[in-house]
Amino acid sequence: MNKEVISDKQGICLVILFIAGSALAMPTAAEAGSDLWLSIIAAILIAIPIVWIYAKILSFFPEKDLFYVLEYAFGKIIGKMIGFFYIWFAFHLGVLVMRDFGEFPVIVALPETPMIAFSILMVILSIWIVREGIEVLGRWANLFVLINAPIPSILILLLIPVMDFNNIQPILYNGIKPFLEGTLSALSFPCTETVVFMMVFSALQSKKSSYIIYTKGLLWGGLLIAGVSLAEILVIGPDLYGATFFPNHAVASKVDIGETFQRMEIIAIIASITATFLKISVCLFAVCNGVARIFQLKDYRALVVPIGLIMFNCSLFIYENIFEMFEWLTIWKYYAFPFQVILPTMILVVTHIKKNRSAH
Repeated sequence: MNKEVISDKQGICLVILFIAGSALAMPTAAEAGSDLWLSIIAAILIAIPIVWIYAKILSFFPEKDLFYVLEYAFGKIIGKMIGFFYIWFAFHLGVLVMRDFGEFPVIVALPETPMIAFSILMVILSIWIVREGIEVLGRWANLFVLINAPIPSILILLLIPVMDFNNIQPILYNGIKPFLEGTLSALSFPCTETVVFMMVFSALQSKKSSYIIYTKGLLWGGLLIAGVSLAEILVIGPDLYGATFFPNHAVASKVDIGETFQRMEIIAIIASITATFLKISVCLFAVCNGVARIFQLKDYRALVVPIGLIMFNCSLFIYENIFEMFEWLTIWKYYAFPFQVILPTMILVVTHIKKNRSAH
């Protein structure tokens, strides 16, 4: 395969947009109610040592990805089996995000337009950019972050006149249990979904690049989500937040400053779409790269079109309706936990032991 290298800055931008992805549009940590912003901050703090596990695994072999590490740690058979589990996780996540994207414009703006029209456009763009390679994906991320970081920040400032700080008082009014449930939810979606990057990053600039990329990407992306979620709660309150499919769009519609700044939903939609596009593309790249590594193919690019089309088809049938989509959010944190925490911890321990033994 061709060796593709991305800079630390591009890697950080990829992680920021991956975390922002569908989390910019969909409710995050809604179980915590008015304390969801605290849950997101707590999730970021808990996620830091977890993403350091991902970084440490990549740092063992700086020019290799997860699939090489798995075969080194567990042997070819078991290593390939665990690799298939991670390929499935990236594929499933990509399908879910693609469906989220398909539902988003239909619900908020174009109810008469069939969902398939948006999904097919997204999969065509994702197939194109993944075939171009991780370097091109990194350059696009570097560009898109200039849209996705300032726009939510500007919207938050414009919403200050309609914010009500009584919506977050008193803190922890409902007790610690909803706060903990919200923290676990925010941890799994979106903070530790970044486990997918262990299947993507194989040629970084230095041995410390994985730590820099994961840490800075998590902090910037997580704080972006925390800030947006806090603004949403302050504007529409926890009850409406929990009952709204896409609170970011609902909040953006409330911007009204004179006759100059009104109806800012289109800006929120653009920010959500660009971040979601990058997230789907990263998942598609991870799946194609993983299949190519396991079956020892020369280049993953031959797999991009068929796998992309399979993801597209699965996204159309994975849910019956949008209510099932949001019901799955309550299950995701339990489903994703083994992929995001248990297996990486096990991989780290086994690899560390084998590396120490080989050193002696």
